[in-house]
Parts: sequence; C-alpha cells; structure tokens
Amino acid sequence: MKTVVIIEDDPLIADLFSDHIENFDGYSCIGKYPGPVTYLSTGKQADFILLDIRMAEMDGLQAIPLLLKKYPQTSIVMHTSIEELDSLFTALKLGSVGYINKQSNSTELNKVLDDISSGGAYMSTEIARKVFDYFKTTNNIIDQLSERERETASGILEGLSYKLIADKLDIAIDTVRMNIKSIYRKLNINSKAELFSLLKK
Repeated sequence: MKTVVIIEDDPLIADLFSDHIENFDGYSCIGKYPGPVTYLSTGKQADFILLDIRMAEMDGLQAIPLLLKKYPQTSIVMHTSIEELDSLFTALKLGSVGYINKQSNSTELNKVLDDISSGGAYMSTEIARKVFDYFKTTNNIIDQLSERERETASGILEGLSYKLIADKLDIAIDTVRMNIKSIYRKLNINSKAELFSLLKK
C-alpha cells in the first residue's frame, strides 16, 4: 500500500484529494496538513506528498528542500491553481516529480500516482503543452532537433512512458530510445531534469 500525505491549507481541497485517494487501489491518505511546518513536526513519512505552492504557513517551493532533506525517498507532486512557468521550473529543479492543477479530476490524480510509482514523472497535458510552447518560442535550442525528435521531446515533457510515446507517434520503442539518445546528444544533456532546466536558459 502506497501512502500519501496532503499539504494544503484549503480544507475543502484537502478533503477532495483525500476522498479521491481513498478510492484508488493500492493507495491510502495517511494525513492532511495545513502547511509544511506542521507536517514536518509529525515525523510521519509517506511515499507521496501532494504539496500546495501558495500557503500562509510556508511557500511550497521553499518547503521542497526541507521535505526532501528529511524524507529523500518521498515523491513530491505539486498541485496549484497557478500555472506559472517560473513556479513549475523552480519546483522541478528543486526535486518535485509531478505537477498538476488543483482542478485535476480523480482519474488524472490516479494516473499521476501510478506513473510516478512506476518510476516516471508527471505533469498535466495542459501544463506540459505550455512548457513545450515556451521551449519552442524562447529557445533556438529546439531548432537543433528534427520534427520527430521534437515530438518525442514533447512526450517526455508530458511524462509519457517510452511505450506511450511510441504508440502516440506510431513508431517502435527502439526508435523512441534512439530519438531520446539523439536529443540528449544534440542538447548535451543526460536526463529529463536537464531537459527541463534548459527551458530556463
């Protein structure tokens, strides 16, 4: 059973997330807290933390290093109604592995947890598209990539698995792997985190 902690200062939203999680197979919400400081004082570790960005007690971005220092194996998923790219990039650089909108439905939240449990990362399609659009309009780095490599990079940013990227583009998984190697070589990077980081340069 995977455990989830919710850090959210709006009790209605916290309750909604908790109700969703309790209906997922293999997941259990073990606590809801109004802020990171309150949660850290409990000493209660979880597999996942759903972390708000804007809170009175402490900004969620400021909390990420503190949470990961105490619980380095915990996966942090940011949730916010504010789709600011600066906040997204900062959260990713600080170590979060997912980013969803507070309006996300139960199905999407379940997918977030499942994808991350399988070793992936996740952000909503809407937010991933904003990131990729920003990538295309603010960096000439993207011009180094072929059209198929750009499509593959878009899939990476959406948090899709190699298989899902292959299915979406109607190509073989080995071709996806080849495209990703080419992307990393052309951009002189070695990981998805570095790909995200390039967006801020």
